[in-house]
Amino acid sequence: MIAGFAAIGMAAPAVAQSTQDEPASVSEIVVTGSRIRQANLTTTSPVTQVTAEDVRESGVSRVEDLVTQLPQAFAAQNSTVSNGASGTATVSLRNLGATRTLVLIDGKRMAYGSPLDAAADLNQIPAQLVERVEVLTGGASAVYGSDAIAGVVNFILKKDFEGLELTAQYGQYLHHNDYDGPGNLRSVIEGRGATNPSQFKLPDDDVQTGFSREITAIMGVSSPDGKGNITAYAGYRKNNKVLGRDYDYASCSLGGQNTAGDSFTCGGSGTSFPGRFQDADGNFDNTLDANGNFVPYVGARDAYNFGPLNYYQRPDERYNLGAIGHYQINDKVEAFAQLMFSDYQSVAQIAPSGNFGNTGTINCDNPLLSASQAATICGAAAGTPTDASLYILRRNVEGGGRQSHLDYTSYRGVVGLRGDLDDAWSYEVSAQYSRSSSRRFTAMSSRSLA
Repeated sequence: MIAGFAAIGMAAPAVAQSTQDEPASVSEIVVTGSRIRQANLTTTSPVTQVTAEDVRESGVSRVEDLVTQLPQAFAAQNSTVSNGASGTATVSLRNLGATRTLVLIDGKRMAYGSPLDAAADLNQIPAQLVERVEVLTGGASAVYGSDAIAGVVNFILKKDFEGLELTAQYGQYLHHNDYDGPGNLRSVIEGRGATNPSQFKLPDDDVQTGFSREITAIMGVSSPDGKGNITAYAGYRKNNKVLGRDYDYASCSLGGQNTAGDSFTCGGSGTSFPGRFQDADGNFDNTLDANGNFVPYVGARDAYNFGPLNYYQRPDERYNLGAIGHYQINDKVEAFAQLMFSDYQSVAQIAPSGNFGNTGTINCDNPLLSASQAATICGAAAGTPTDASLYILRRNVEGGGRQSHLDYTSYRGVVGLRGDLDDAWSYEVSAQYSRSSSRRFTAMSSRSLA
């Protein structure tokens, strides 16, 4: 239970005082930061609140996007993460780690988001059902334990909704690539493209990408006696991918500026295509030309640009379903329950894998070697049944980008009783069951050599 009381009073004016003091009014205020209700409790810990109106005005469809708009919150995992993506949506207060940030729904802990990640998955929470979000960033571990060292994020859901609300949302990113600040980024990309046109291409001036659509239905009904309410919801969301090649600042690996006015650098990888081949003694460092002949490797001409194929936003699809209910049995007992289901699917992609400087052994009489290649690799032993070793750096572009297919199914159920015994004593007893299953398939190949 995360509730408390605060006294609210009016100071008497210095003149025209009444001979009889009037009692001060006292209102109950929910405070994240205490699990024990006490009279006249005020919290000294900083609590930031995001209201339902803030949710509507922001227009976000992802709860993690709403929370991470706060300066103290960082998205440890969200839809923009592809390299090392878990597929979950997590929040990290003060960037101390998602596992050090406790996430609650109506004061109840959320379970692990995945069997491989101890942080709670925010994909289970429908944004349209959020009444407010309370973020506590101080003193939380003393109340909630070591998993709240960074703080607590408490999602308060709507509990007395009546009627039917249907929300449909469609959007996309309309981006104009016009970076012309210090460093002249587009000129840098154009310069790289002048010597390596196949890898460094300037994005279009205007792009439309990342199409998103979402529909959510919320229906609530109160009991005829006014003592209870059941609110049910169902939602569907689908987001399309966004590729790094669509944005000038993501279309290559940017190096920073040392001082204002310096140019950016647009880097690339030496693990390239059609390949880079070196010997241990440094006698040669070659790649292949269009005819398959060895030519010296030159970074400005031959480096591989791994930025364009990275997913800047992962494509995903999510189904949410659930219900929230409560009923006042008598003056001392209120029953409550929550049922939540979520099914989430996403795909993460980064640049193709490859041989990143592995040592390869080749026969010097290999018939697939040209005479010049055999002479370069084997020297005087060319054409003989002798083995030669070389370092191979080759990007497996034939296999496409490295993809991870991430599927999660989550269930959460809470039932309990609560009530006030008198003005100073209250109780709450609850039981919670949560289950999360994951299916992950990773597709990549790094050993092909043509």
